[in-house]
Amino acid sequence: MERELYVTDLGKLLGGWTVNVVGTELSEHSRLLCAHGSRSSRSSSDRVVRAGPEDHDRWCSATDRLLVEIRALQEREEAASLHLRAPFRGGLRWRIRYARRNWLLRTGYDEASAQLRSDFGTALAAYRKSTGDLPEYLEEFDKREKERKRREEEQARQKRTEAIADASGTVWSYEISKYSGGRSFWIYLRNLDDGGSGEHTAQEVHAALTAERAEHRYTRVRWGQETERALEEKYKTVVSGWARLTGEIIIPDPYDPKKPPIWSKYHGGPTSNYGSF
Repeated sequence: MERELYVTDLGKLLGGWTVNVVGTELSEHSRLLCAHGSRSSRSSSDRVVRAGPEDHDRWCSATDRLLVEIRALQEREEAASLHLRAPFRGGLRWRIRYARRNWLLRTGYDEASAQLRSDFGTALAAYRKSTGDLPEYLEEFDKREKERKRREEEQARQKRTEAIADASGTVWSYEISKYSGGRSFWIYLRNLDDGGSGEHTAQEVHAALTAERAEHRYTRVRWGQETERALEEKYKTVVSGWARLTGEIIIPDPYDPKKPPIWSKYHGGPTSNYGSF
């Protein structure tokens, strides 16, 4: 069974690093793709895919090993570069106290830096050997997902087509919802959207809407998501579709003159007449 796999760049996974010998290598390879089994706390843009257990574990283990090796390299560089980090205050005392250590570190720093670069290259090569097929897998996964979504949308479209073709029967339901700003009358094709109650014809639903508006004339009309799409696909607009089914034209959002207009504080000022004659 496939598992979720989170993919992000090495740089996003690390979050940040010091610009030094290892840091330079990290900057150069910051876009390296890395896979892990849970969403990174440092990256909100993780790419989520699915992979078989064997590939999932192999790619995640390779990422974990690389991160451990990077931290070890960073610790080694920190120890090898102590002579470069004099304190902000007390610098003279620090130079006297650590004179021999700093001299030894300076003497061997170039060699230590070269070894760090070499070891980073070795770790990177090992990582790529284990994850070299990850980019190709991501491309194939995208293709499969695109095809899967296309099939699902086609199936959903066919379902909507069949449902609206059979819309003359008792296949409708409705419900009335109340909220602080008013009331809404919701209409559903029962085999497309969950919601409402009863089994009604479109004419019966419209009669219920008429009764609702006789008492609350500014009740809004809303349709279930898939019901609305079905009407639009066959009749161009949901209002014209409802009119074809019931013989009645309705205004979904009647204007209530008693309600004050909604003004935004972010509005434009009057049109300037600067320069006019």
